[in-house]
Amino acid sequence: MSSDSNPKDFLNKMLLTGNITFDGKHLLLMGRPGLLLNADILVSLYGYLLKYDKNVLFNAGVKSINDIIIDYKNRFSDINKIFSLLSEIVETSGLGEFDFVFEKSNSILRANNSIIPIRYLTLFGKSDKPVCFFLAGMFYQSLKIVFNKDYKVEEVTCIAKGDNICTFLAKEI
Repeated sequence: MSSDSNPKDFLNKMLLTGNITFDGKHLLLMGRPGLLLNADILVSLYGYLLKYDKNVLFNAGVKSINDIIIDYKNRFSDINKIFSLLSEIVETSGLGEFDFVFEKSNSILRANNSIIPIRYLTLFGKSDKPVCFFLAGMFYQSLKIVFNKDYKVEEVTCIAKGDNICTFLAKEI
């Protein structure tokens, strides 16, 4: 399941509906504090944290999406709608193009053109292991909230390793 609209259309919708605002001091994205940041700054910090504690990156992914997914689950009963909107937000924010596949006890996320592993590859070189713990945390939390089940998420392919796409497998536990 991927988004039907392009990031520019979604960004325009967000602006027109007041979901991107400036309160005079801060940029607000869907009523939450946000910022515009050069990806190399973010990925440089990401690379540093990756050396010390991958769980910090995973938990940051969990926290980054938690309130949005709760809001969507409360507003929409259609799971496809929830994940379609999530795809649009992720793509508009520059994190990549998300495509979800749901099976009985497994779910798959394909993240194409994700800026994190692309810039990681450029800044740090090819990795011997997957690096997208932030995206894994986002996927985990989205599934946990929407389906009210616990999952183990593993990145099985990663752009930073030289793969064409980042693929995450979530197994229900």
